[in-house]
Amino acid sequence: MASNTCHTGHKDREMILADFQACTGIDNIAEAINLLELNNWDLAAAMNGVIPQENGILLNNFSREASQPTLYGPHSQSNGILPNNFSRESSHATLYGSHRHSEASEAARGGAAPVSSTDSEGEGDDFDDPSVFRVDESDMFRLRKKPMMPDHSENEDEALLHFTAEFLTRYGEVHPRFYIGSLESASREAFSRTNRDRKLLAIYLHNDDSVQSNIYCSQVMCANSIVSYLNQNFITWAWDLTKESNKARLLTMCARHFGNVVAQTIRMYKTDQFPLLIIIMGKRTSNDVLNVIQGNTSVDELMMSLMGAKEILTAHQQDEDDREAREMVKREQDEAYRLSLDADRKKREEQEREEAEQVRLGQERKEQEDKKEAIRLSLEHALLPEPIEEQGEPISKLRIRTPLGEFLERRFLGSWKLQVLFDFVASKGYPFQEFKLLTTYPRRNITQLDPGSTLLEAKLFPQETLFLEAKE
Repeated sequence: MASNTCHTGHKDREMILADFQACTGIDNIAEAINLLELNNWDLAAAMNGVIPQENGILLNNFSREASQPTLYGPHSQSNGILPNNFSRESSHATLYGSHRHSEASEAARGGAAPVSSTDSEGEGDDFDDPSVFRVDESDMFRLRKKPMMPDHSENEDEALLHFTAEFLTRYGEVHPRFYIGSLESASREAFSRTNRDRKLLAIYLHNDDSVQSNIYCSQVMCANSIVSYLNQNFITWAWDLTKESNKARLLTMCARHFGNVVAQTIRMYKTDQFPLLIIIMGKRTSNDVLNVIQGNTSVDELMMSLMGAKEILTAHQQDEDDREAREMVKREQDEAYRLSLDADRKKREEQEREEAEQVRLGQERKEQEDKKEAIRLSLEHALLPEPIEEQGEPISKLRIRTPLGEFLERRFLGSWKLQVLFDFVASKGYPFQEFKLLTTYPRRNITQLDPGSTLLEAKLFPQETLFLEAKE
């Protein structure tokens, strides 16, 4: 059997590199590429040059079952998936790399010719030995991962459920908690909280065409420290950009929710720079992209980037607290000022009402006084002239004491009506309606008598002293 030399394209080489690293346990990309180039990208020849053959395994016919556990992450070792006649010791050496693979790697880097299954003396007979497990090399290249997300994913919830299930299948149960829902819902979950409860939004963008995706997810993204820190401080939302339709869908969502800047940022990155982890912080009126972390990041570098973003959020939250405290003080001052203005306004309005009432009462009093004065003057002008004694008629001399202690004196004819007496008292400012006229002894209320009776009939003759008293 002649050694197969693969004339491969860029994407095929990426897949060969991923399979080679998964099967040999070589994490250093540069070292893995060097070994493959020394063997003209012949996967079987490169692995034969790295993994010793004394284990009794012919790697040019490496099985799909033998390679799959490492392709999907070290956790799959516990699944117990081993091909026929594949001992646990040999599988460990093959899938995860023997401690001796470094010696073989050094030999390969030193120019030693790769050992193929057909070039080794006596090993050609092993192909007829049923105890040796072998699969056609084309099976290795037919091994394809199930897509992380279906093509043309319109329903975001279903797409993310599929993504999460496939991520778990490939990389195990220890992985970031992906938010199931639309990008808009994830943004609300992260940003629409009270200031201290607000979280950062981490958008994980996967691309199976990138040679870094498998290593980044299995060794970096799923590291316990990263998973714990993301779950505690971030809302993590994921999307698969392997298919152009899904990439276009994501760019539309980003442009709608975050503006064209985020969409343009994603367009800038090439396939071999993926996966990406975009860190976004929500503000009161805008959203800021704090960092775009590429797939060539180590666990420590990723943790430092996440912690740096968290520090920025904490500082922003402190600024928001300070601003809220200032606004609270200002609101309290404004409220106190408003209450003071209201109190002043009410006091002024009350004073104005009192003044208006005083004016009204004053006007009423003035009108009443003017009315009284007009009546008094009218009565004064209508009084009969004071009689003289020479007229020969009986005359009654009346002396009237006012509430002020003054005395009013006047002569009246005995034949005059009491009304004349009442009009005289009223003309002096003591109207009949407000005052009563009393005799001293015996005490009588003259104002209760018939105004039409005469002074003689009222026994106010020939003289009498009366006094005025305000009615109750």
